[in-house]
Amino acid sequence: MSSERQMLSFRLPGALFHMRAVAIIRRDGHILLHRATHEQFWSLPGGRIEFGETASETLQREMLEELGCATRPGPLRFLVENLFVYQGTEVHEVGWYFEVELIDDFPFRTDDICYRAIDGASELEFRWVPNTAEAYRDFPLLPPMLPAQLLDPTPGFRHIIERQT
Repeated sequence: MSSERQMLSFRLPGALFHMRAVAIIRRDGHILLHRATHEQFWSLPGGRIEFGETASETLQREMLEELGCATRPGPLRFLVENLFVYQGTEVHEVGWYFEVELIDDFPFRTDDICYRAIDGASELEFRWVPNTAEAYRDFPLLPPMLPAQLLDPTPGFRHIIERQT
């Protein structure tokens, strides 16, 4: 097998499929969100899973690449089948959402952007946002079902289908 990275992602005419591992990082009543600076919406950090890599391994790799910090993936919280349209392309995303613990030091600043990184052609900004309904109105979080799921204290795993098409 080639040493070239092979993401579990492929294109079809007018459509895109990808498998993504997602980190739910909590600290003192806040959730770590990120966005590409050219976007208006926020999301949880993570990245596409590579062939031969588990979702948990993806998170460890992606958080080290994006945050410069080691992490410890915890329990799988959500499996999300997310169907949406982005810039005219139909997208089918399967997301593995894990609770994740930061092992290394990472800035905790709640009044502004706490960290910036470059990911390919995009500049990413990270921000700690209170895990409250009010905060999610100010920081629109995608997929749309996510704020309610993050606010729900019920423990355990959930399979969620989000159809925005």
